[in-house]
Amino acid sequence: MDTALYQGWKNTPWSDPTIAWQGDGFVANGFCRECRRCCGPQKGDPPYPMPLMPWQLDGKEAERFYMLDATTSCLDERGCKALGEGGCTLSRSLRPIACGLFPIVCMEGALFLYRLCPASLCLPFGEWQSMGEKAALWLRQTFSVDNLHRLSLPKPSCNHDRYIPLFLSVFEVA
Repeated sequence: MDTALYQGWKNTPWSDPTIAWQGDGFVANGFCRECRRCCGPQKGDPPYPMPLMPWQLDGKEAERFYMLDATTSCLDERGCKALGEGGCTLSRSLRPIACGLFPIVCMEGALFLYRLCPASLCLPFGEWQSMGEKAALWLRQTFSVDNLHRLSLPKPSCNHDRYIPLFLSVFEVA
């Protein structure tokens, strides 16, 4: 991990360091509004896919997101189209599930913590696991197995060290 980045976060006087599971598929992450690293331009990385759910598909996706395909939004070198001065400009129902869960990430049927989020530094690992258990339960109760497979990203071919395993399964991988 980038030591300078870590020291910068550690010494930043964050105005809202709230981190909590909200029960509706969202992690209250008070760091997002100020940090914007993950929603901003993704320099040198491949596009980060964020599948959309059927209720989010209304023909206006391209107005709200940069799209990889007809049903998958993405973050790339342009960042996020919905990022405004005060953070995300979208209502919760329109945000990709990945945004609501962040910095918890679902990959290959399991949950991980995104190490490069400043929030990841502020809670002990056990608290992240507890929040991950709530997220896994919410995902299993809310989505069909087909949609869970759709939401679960493949592990990246590079930058593996950015993800900390929470050792929590959302569904069985064959």
